[in-house]
Amino acid sequence: QALPCQILCLHLLPCAVSRLLQVQMKTMMKKTKKTMLPLQLIVIICLSYGQAEDSTNKQPTSDDSRDPFITLFSGLSAEVGNLRREVEDLRKSCNSVGVAFSAALRPSIQDNEGYGNTGPFQENTNLVHSHVITNVGNAFSPRTGAFTAPVHGVYYFTFTSYAWKKEANIGVALYKNQEQVALVYEYQDKGDNEDFASNGATLQLAKGDIVYLVLPSGFQVTSNAYKNLSTFSGFLLFQVE
Repeated sequence: QALPCQILCLHLLPCAVSRLLQVQMKTMMKKTKKTMLPLQLIVIICLSYGQAEDSTNKQPTSDDSRDPFITLFSGLSAEVGNLRREVEDLRKSCNSVGVAFSAALRPSIQDNEGYGNTGPFQENTNLVHSHVITNVGNAFSPRTGAFTAPVHGVYYFTFTSYAWKKEANIGVALYKNQEQVALVYEYQDKGDNEDFASNGATLQLAKGDIVYLVLPSGFQVTSNAYKNLSTFSGFLLFQVE
């Protein structure tokens, strides 16, 4: 009953092992009884058939397929190249500088609820957001209200101004060095006395460039001693060479 399974296993053996088994079977035929001959002959015939089928199915192959080591080393070489690039990217990422800040404006004079207006002034005046919320990298100065770029890179800045005043010009401008790059503006009429306005910009900065907020001449902005209403934020997106 085990004959089909045995034949199948022997048929799947490599050719070199099959030849060895054939020699052993022939030797056994001389030493064993004749009653074993049919089983031995069936096994040998199956082995011979398997070899013939293998030789018939063989097709010409390229040098690379005949030598699996060439294919293996070629694949490993490509993989090593990919890993080197990934390691270099990780090294650059680890060496990057973390820069991010947020700060809020505080009034110099406030009412019972902590509200107070800054401005209007006769000249453009730098706004100093003295209450620091976040200052990773310490590139923002709460004393001057200016951000100084620590590295060459692309940065994003956003700012929000709050106003609670009737019949007044409200607004804030974002400056890079001496250049105005963004502005929020509105005239508050009699029927509208409370508003928020926001703007932002993505800037490419060289190391040492400064970014700050300016209150334009004749404008005013409202802040609170206990709440972060008028704010200034920025962070480094990525470094550039």
